[in-house]
Amino acid sequence: MMLDFGQLPVETVIVSGVNARTCYTDAGEHLCHSDDGVVPAANTTTPQSKKCVLCAHNAWGSKITTNGKKGKRCREFSQLTLLQPDFKQNLSLVVPATSLRALKDYEKSVTSRGEELSNVVTKIDVVERDARTLLTFRVTRFLQVGELDELKKTCVEQHSAFSITDGFTIH
Repeated sequence: MMLDFGQLPVETVIVSGVNARTCYTDAGEHLCHSDDGVVPAANTTTPQSKKCVLCAHNAWGSKITTNGKKGKRCREFSQLTLLQPDFKQNLSLVVPATSLRALKDYEKSVTSRGEELSNVVTKIDVVERDARTLLTFRVTRFLQVGELDELKKTCVEQHSAFSITDGFTIH
């Protein structure tokens, strides 16, 4: 089940994440996408560059927002796979570019304690700041020994392109 911001806050376990990108024209037509945030996906019919980092659409100012600010035409995001402890259900959440730093900082704060994101229950919430909707992340509690394995066994099977793993690192 894909979560939208209206369903937040939620307390969940982040079990995997995939960094990705997508690029559209001003008219909303799909130009290019990347499944790893590094190179265009193999099924992209109009790759804009050999590497995302070199792409002109990845540069600040390649798009001007509706409020007149510089942005990037190519949108970065992270696709998270989540386990819901209370509901025994797999969830998916798209973390937009505006919240990627918060996610990376959160991961760093958890891993600096010697833990992995998949070993903690995370509260994900929404805040409005400077006319932008941002996600926040904080530790609610640490999982007990064997609790993650039990969650994986009891969760409803979800059909997703993103597999459940024992953890991940955001690059």
